[in-house]
Amino acid sequence: MEEDNRAGQPMRLLRRAVVPLLVGAGCAVVGGQWLQSRQQARIVRHDDELLDGEPHDLTLSWPSAQASTLYNVALRQDFFSQYHLDVHLQPGALTGRDAIADLQAGRSMAAVAPVLSWLQAYQANADLPARLVMGLQAGTFRLLVRRRLRIAKIEDLVGRRIAVLNADMADRLFFSVILRRKGLNPDTAPDWVILPPDQIDDALAAGTVDAVALHDPLAWQLLNNRALDMVELVNSVKGLYAERTNLALGVSTDLLDRTPGAAVALVLALSHAARWLPEHMAEAATLLDGRVDGMDQDTVLQMMRHEVLGISPVGNDLKIQIARYVDELKLLGQFPDSLDSAGYARRISADILHHGHGGKGGAGQTG
Repeated sequence: MEEDNRAGQPMRLLRRAVVPLLVGAGCAVVGGQWLQSRQQARIVRHDDELLDGEPHDLTLSWPSAQASTLYNVALRQDFFSQYHLDVHLQPGALTGRDAIADLQAGRSMAAVAPVLSWLQAYQANADLPARLVMGLQAGTFRLLVRRRLRIAKIEDLVGRRIAVLNADMADRLFFSVILRRKGLNPDTAPDWVILPPDQIDDALAAGTVDAVALHDPLAWQLLNNRALDMVELVNSVKGLYAERTNLALGVSTDLLDRTPGAAVALVLALSHAARWLPEHMAEAATLLDGRVDGMDQDTVLQMMRHEVLGISPVGNDLKIQIARYVDELKLLGQFPDSLDSAGYARRISADILHHGHGGKGGAGQTG
């Protein structure tokens, strides 16, 4: 979900790889209406027992953070400094899997990655030294099809060629769940074609693929490239998935044990940045001006208006969403049906904004 995407000339959308725009933390205008979760309707409460008031240096692994709206809001609107945080980015992470690997190897104290990537990582290593402490933004998954094919419903994708960036990307997993819910085998119904971002426009123009399953900003650029004449069949910015977090912040269990105040400060800084974003979209768009090739400030703002901004669930809200992801991965055979989804979500998460979950041993207390 964090693969590199770039835009070039109108007829040559993707000539170079670019950092993705991880727009927002999820609550936006969809059909002219604000979508906002119950979690965001509340003000996160904290006190001196949770925030130690000390300055903290944190190394954070966040794929393409320099092009992330939420990261730039937290940094440049001084939400990090408000909580006495000096956040250093660990270089080199291109995907969520890279970010998780940084945390696991001790190169960072916290990491941002798709919830789906975190779940796969916990599957691979049950002793992964991290706990998920907050969601960061809604997903921007879009399944685009060539207009001339007149594909009107998910069932019409049987036998069609769908381009994806990676077989394990959350883009493919998301739409695989939708296919499964329609009674289709997501592994065999469509033909998944793995392509690098700089070849997707050529493949669409040549008709060697029929559809693409991607996320913004690449999906938005393709959708708005008139030469390609794409239409959106289904997305995650409306309906059931509109208020569900896509990315999650995981922090090391060592940080939770040794310096819980630093983890609390990071969560609060990002939560406040997420709440600020929906009401200051134009200002936020200026923070991304020139940071994503092919997208100026006005283009970024237009895209943000068609996304869900402001979502940052913590505590029980986060656990409920994680459990739903586990249930959906069960549909794909990636978790056993017998697994207690709610219990699993509690085990890999930590509610650090409540007493009893941020002190010594807080990593093991999931509430």
